[in-house]
Amino acid sequence: MYRLHFGALMLLSITGMAQVGINTTTPSSSAVLDVASSNDGVHFGGMMIPRVSLSERDSIPATASDDGLMVYLSEGTTRCIQIWDAVDLEWEDVFCMPVNQAPVANNVQFTGNLVENETLTASFVYSDAEGDPAGSHTYTWYRADDSAGTNQTLVQTGTSNTFLLTSSEIGYYMALEVTPVATSGTSPGLAVLSAFDGPVNAPSTGGVFISEIADPDNDTTARFVEVSNGSSNAIDVSNWQVLVYFNGSTTAGGTYTFPSSTSIAGGTSYVIASDGTGFQNSYGFAADDVAFGFNSNGDDVFELRDDTTTLVDIYGQVGLDLTGTCGEFEDGRALRISTVAQGNVSWDESEWIVRADSTVAGCTDHANSPQNAPADFSPGTHPN
Repeated sequence: MYRLHFGALMLLSITGMAQVGINTTTPSSSAVLDVASSNDGVHFGGMMIPRVSLSERDSIPATASDDGLMVYLSEGTTRCIQIWDAVDLEWEDVFCMPVNQAPVANNVQFTGNLVENETLTASFVYSDAEGDPAGSHTYTWYRADDSAGTNQTLVQTGTSNTFLLTSSEIGYYMALEVTPVATSGTSPGLAVLSAFDGPVNAPSTGGVFISEIADPDNDTTARFVEVSNGSSNAIDVSNWQVLVYFNGSTTAGGTYTFPSSTSIAGGTSYVIASDGTGFQNSYGFAADDVAFGFNSNGDDVFELRDDTTTLVDIYGQVGLDLTGTCGEFEDGRALRISTVAQGNVSWDESEWIVRADSTVAGCTDHANSPQNAPADFSPGTHPN
């Protein structure tokens, strides 16, 4: 009996103190439980609260009397310290571990002419919430029967961002899907599909060429060079160049470079003015672009070169001043004849109708007939 009474007194003593210390002999008087990180100042540890999955947490019979009950929820990428809210009777997040987000592809699109043997080039805007660097993305190309994507068929996938159109794509609509990839963190991101565009056409005859050069007798600010597309398909002229050689020089004195993503639709023209304000005042509309170095007075040579600097077309002969030749168009106009639909890398005066303030013998169609703007010119319209 004595031993039983002594044990009971011991239990009552512990209960009465109401403080328990772990790794400490001096628990806080304000705490029921005081857990120290170390008992020797050398070895340290933390406190692990109960870890549960979502289903395990939901199986806890928490009620209004359990306000403040705490667990650590670990479910997939969700890792949160949660506490039971007895007022709303639901678990509330105290803190959730940050989750590394996958990269995102925005503004997915492609450029290039939808014509057989043309190359389409993909582009998109890459972003990653944590700044993880971009890796080798996956580009998947599709063709379909229409712009709605009917009978969508995969035609190419891999890390190449270009696609060469073949005869197999003629009549179909094309789309691009990008799967963004990061070199670190969560990857890959969700695949994003562009709109379908088309149809793809067979190539037609014709090409881009110089179609008109103007040196009006009455207005030097109305000078311009016109470049036309003689085919029925749009042609990408991004980074193509028009060069002018003044007074017999063998070095270009002026160069106009077509801006990136510039395309000339089939059967249309592109006008480059030497003076934007003067051109608009004279003809009543704005030129497609302005090149102040194109102030030719009628005896200069012009070249058209593609984005690889390959010669596509020429007016005159480099190194030759055109004064007194079939190419002189001073105070006048040089107009390509209507039957020409593509460039010629060899100067052929028979392809031109030339009007000037001079008389030159032995030419196919060269006359002394100064031309005045705007009546005697037709910028932006060819043939005319």
